[in-house]
Amino acid sequence: MEVFLIVCGVLLAVSAVAVSIPKLRLKGTAWTGLQSRGLSGQQVRLIGVTELAGGVGVLVGLYWTPLGVIAAVALLILLLCAIAFHVRHGDYGNPDTRAVAMPAVYLAVLAVLASIGFVFAG
Repeated sequence: MEVFLIVCGVLLAVSAVAVSIPKLRLKGTAWTGLQSRGLSGQQVRLIGVTELAGGVGVLVGLYWTPLGVIAAVALLILLLCAIAFHVRHGDYGNPDTRAVAMPAVYLAVLAVLASIGFVFAG
């Protein structure tokens, strides 16, 4: 179970940090896509800060389990909101935007697995 937790935790943390950087910098397709849907720079940066904090929290949680549980669940909530946002905009039904929307689903599954791993590790 410990190897499972480490693999899921590291994958989730690295992914969360990686997707946060363009949002924090307001650069790239993540920023332009969210801006075109009405989100302000401040809102996008807040999402990026939340993703970054969640990723760092999951990594630290590998050493202090309570923080890992909180961070993984917080990332899961954020990702469920992202999925709802993509559903509302019809991204999963549109072949042109599906590829942009699917990572939220994959990361949500990873966040569930990491949360389970943290609970059983604690």
